[in-house]
Amino acid sequence: MRKQITDTLADLIRFKSYLEEEKADIIRYVVDYLSPLNLKVTEYGDDSSPAILVEYGEGGVVFAGHLDTCPIGEFWTYTQAQTEDGKMYGRGAADMKGSATAMLNAAGELVKREIPFAIALTTDEETTMRGASSLCRAKAIRNAPAIVIGEPTNLNVGYAEKGLMFLQIETFGKAAHGAMPHLGENAILKMMKVLRTLETFKDTVQHPQLGGVSINIGTISGGEKVNVVADKCTAMIDVRFPPPHTVKSIYEALSRHMHTAKKHFVLNKMFELPAIEIDPKSEVITGTVEIAKTELVGLKYTSELVKYYEVNRNVVLFGCGDEEVSHHVNEYVKLEDVLKASEVYKKIAARFAPK
Repeated sequence: MRKQITDTLADLIRFKSYLEEEKADIIRYVVDYLSPLNLKVTEYGDDSSPAILVEYGEGGVVFAGHLDTCPIGEFWTYTQAQTEDGKMYGRGAADMKGSATAMLNAAGELVKREIPFAIALTTDEETTMRGASSLCRAKAIRNAPAIVIGEPTNLNVGYAEKGLMFLQIETFGKAAHGAMPHLGENAILKMMKVLRTLETFKDTVQHPQLGGVSINIGTISGGEKVNVVADKCTAMIDVRFPPPHTVKSIYEALSRHMHTAKKHFVLNKMFELPAIEIDPKSEVITGTVEIAKTELVGLKYTSELVKYYEVNRNVVLFGCGDEEVSHHVNEYVKLEDVLKASEVYKKIAARFAPK
């Protein structure tokens, strides 16, 4: 079984599944992998975000995940799918091709034991999450006794995750010759003032697992030429916030604080997802904790949980891999943890199977 897991994970990692034209191939691999089991396969999404739902029987647990990754990047010490000291390295190893491998590995035994289940896989979690939104139309998703989302939790049970909001800040000035900046108004200098003010934002909300609000200045651009006073500057901000904050409350708090800079700017919400906290006493959470024999954790990232939660509250986060190595150079997952995740998935499917 360990060799099968190693081979499958290596195959998945070798698919560069972040460009649109690459996504259909990894979906086809999964369909071919499961074809000997004669499962029902339904395609969802579109050409830019293909997704599939693979079902055995009715009324079983849904194991949900994504096959897309962020770009590989540079400066890796290891080659893609290289194995060393019980770890496999590669983009997506932790987030979350390790858990996807565990789900695929569990499928054969669940069929043999005649335990109903479904596997829902998307290819656009890192971007739009349209695939998950499309899958939410499925009866198997809406009526599932449990939806297990295989994001990297380090084999802990995740019950809460931060919300996110991408903000665009624009400042405007007046163009002039670079040799006579006093005749213009520099939009970049205005932006610097706004961003310095943003850095001083303090929030009283502190979640016991997730902590407080985090703010990352992701990109900034302004000006046309070095010898022209910049008349426009744009910055993109990544905000992550814990419950009980809402998108509305955190937006208003940030906007009020930024206006203390006393510089004119335009603030636009570009993308938003709410923070989620599942009742830790829910049957799915307590049952998963009992099976996995581990602890409850909150996760600082945002996942497709937010989409499935809209139509079914029986959700839990559980997967192999460490969230702190996700998207990093030399991302890896422990092969032993992939095997452990697969065993837990089998037990969850049996625990919540229809009677």
